[in-house]
Amino acid sequence: MRLRQSGGARYALVPMPFSSSSVRLYRLLLAASVLVPTVVFVAAGAWNRADVLRENREITVRTAAIMHEHARKVFDTVELTLALIDDRVRGMSWDEIARPETSAFLRDLKAPLEQAVSVWLTDADGFVRAGSQTWDPKVSIADREWFQVQKARNAGSHVSPAFLGKATGIASFAVSRRRITPDGRFDGIIHVALSPEYFARFMAEAAPTTATAGALLREDGEILARLPYRWPNPRVPATTDIMRAIAANPLGGAFQGYSTVDKRDRFYAYRKVAPYPVYVVFGVDAAQVNAQWLHNLAAYGAVALASALVLTLVSWLALQRAQAEQQALVRLRAESEQRLLAEQRLLQAQKMESLGQLTGGVAHDFNNLLAVVIGNIDLVRRRLKDDDRAKRLLDTAMQGAQRGASLTQRLLAFARRQDLSPQSVDVGGLVEGMTDLLTRSLGADIRIETVFPAELPPVRVDPGQLEMALLNLVLNARDAMPAGGAITISAEARDMAGADRPMLRPGSYVCIRVADTGMGMEAETLARAVEPFFTTKGVGKGTGLGLSMIHGFAVQSGGMLRLDSERGRGTTAELWLPRGEVEIRIPEAEPSNPEYRACLVLLVEDDPLVMAGTAAMLEDLGHTVLQASSGDAALTILEQREPEIVITDQSMPGMTGVELAERIRAKRPHMPILLASGHAEIATRSSLDLPRLAKPFLRQDLAHAIASVVTPSCEPVAAKSY
Repeated sequence: MRLRQSGGARYALVPMPFSSSSVRLYRLLLAASVLVPTVVFVAAGAWNRADVLRENREITVRTAAIMHEHARKVFDTVELTLALIDDRVRGMSWDEIARPETSAFLRDLKAPLEQAVSVWLTDADGFVRAGSQTWDPKVSIADREWFQVQKARNAGSHVSPAFLGKATGIASFAVSRRRITPDGRFDGIIHVALSPEYFARFMAEAAPTTATAGALLREDGEILARLPYRWPNPRVPATTDIMRAIAANPLGGAFQGYSTVDKRDRFYAYRKVAPYPVYVVFGVDAAQVNAQWLHNLAAYGAVALASALVLTLVSWLALQRAQAEQQALVRLRAESEQRLLAEQRLLQAQKMESLGQLTGGVAHDFNNLLAVVIGNIDLVRRRLKDDDRAKRLLDTAMQGAQRGASLTQRLLAFARRQDLSPQSVDVGGLVEGMTDLLTRSLGADIRIETVFPAELPPVRVDPGQLEMALLNLVLNARDAMPAGGAITISAEARDMAGADRPMLRPGSYVCIRVADTGMGMEAETLARAVEPFFTTKGVGKGTGLGLSMIHGFAVQSGGMLRLDSERGRGTTAELWLPRGEVEIRIPEAEPSNPEYRACLVLLVEDDPLVMAGTAAMLEDLGHTVLQASSGDAALTILEQREPEIVITDQSMPGMTGVELAERIRAKRPHMPILLASGHAEIATRSSLDLPRLAKPFLRQDLAHAIASVVTPSCEPVAAKSY
């Protein structure tokens, strides 16, 4: 453009012709419009290849870990079963063992074990003297591998190769234990035959895709069970990829290898089911992984081609009018920045969701372990009368277990699976009630200020969780100000549209701010601040769960946590929570003490240790217990017996506790049902309003829960006392 005089002092803008250098520049841009998308396409394809491989490795390793935990539970249960049988028949002669009562005991022991085919007691000559099934007494198992191994030496809990049962005619493999006479001579074996098909079914349920393979493998290469299920199976030679990997890394690992069993190339992960000589192996077909990558590559190619066409058109138009090109580039840059920001928000949300799922699963399993520990400590302590030292030791153990339960609650808070009791809360009143606690926690060098508007509306949250969140934020602010400073707690009401805060739904909110004058955070630390177990504090000075717990609580409550910080300029934490309504509270009557009566209880629990601990507490309360290890087993018992209450775990393979409750209520609408779980989101999965028993629980919690749903009899029965 240039100025041209027209009629005196007035000037007008007229277009300047393109120079040769401008033409050459736009020709270069035209070439770049084809070259750049091609380079981006190649780079994106390489990156996606690495990402697909990484994701596939995570899937195989995670699935192998699930299969490992399941196999470990099964073998631990079998180990416990062998010990129970050994205790039962110890000191008995074979004539005493051969009585029908022993076989009846074995049948009862085997009944709840879905993984078991049969249970046997065999004398030193290999003849079965007692069993859970009918058998031909003339048939000897002296030629079986596991019998020969135990006869030659004490092999401990020996896992045999797979075989076809002589009495059952079912494909099995055995876990055996040696019996000895008082003078140390071989006196037969106890063995439990396990079902390979049972393991194959679990592998199929655990597998995330169809093009997968799994195996339960003995350390010498004998295949005990495999997915897809097949019988019989060949031994895996020592020269194969999987056996070489096991020899190199005996505890577990991941690799890509070729299967000699079905002639396929796969990505594998494996783990040893210690202390047993058994491995779980899981693999995903390499062809499926490559197909996923090629599918993504095709999508990238379409995007690259479209981008090349668009850029070519834009460059050609730029040759006609430079100003139009400039405006187009500005718009393209703005769109690219918006797309990048959207992608970053999406990736962060997906990352936190994945972490939440993993954390919730870990907390669920840890809750089961704590349920066993806390329940048994509670029972043992009630049985101690005069041993004060033992009571103190048990109290210490209980405190440690309860600290573990507190840790799982923090994990469930981050995973958004904790139980919340939302109600309308006056933020100013709640903070005022915490002032003394906050002042004592901060020290003399830090002052705290509160700024709340007079007409601040309430928020709808769990007040206890809000107190914990504010306390954590204040303590974090204190730790960021070692030389002292000021903390300001303020709040304001805001009506938010979707574009104002993309992470929030449109609506009315209260934003609570906790601002400090501390050292602040750099961008890298700020980006990871809400990740679980991430902390910048020294060893032993922080768990890294405070901000992640607050984040989970805020999201589960319908809001969000936002952090704003810069190195050297302090940190501001914003807790956005949905607005509540003003409530008029009516004082509640004091709860009356529940009456207890002895009941016939159907207990449904897939974890044997949790089953044993809960059954012991129920029996200690005077109840009679029927046990079922799955929903199907519970329905079978209900066809034969009439329990007065059902207590069921929620997270079980095959059929969840809610699904089991729906099946029961379809036939027995008034059957009392207690749902035992540590998760919160199950309440939205069914129309049933089921009372909850939160894990882990004490004996008194179990007693109160039962009393709250079972109508007391005319003559209440007192629980056992010691």
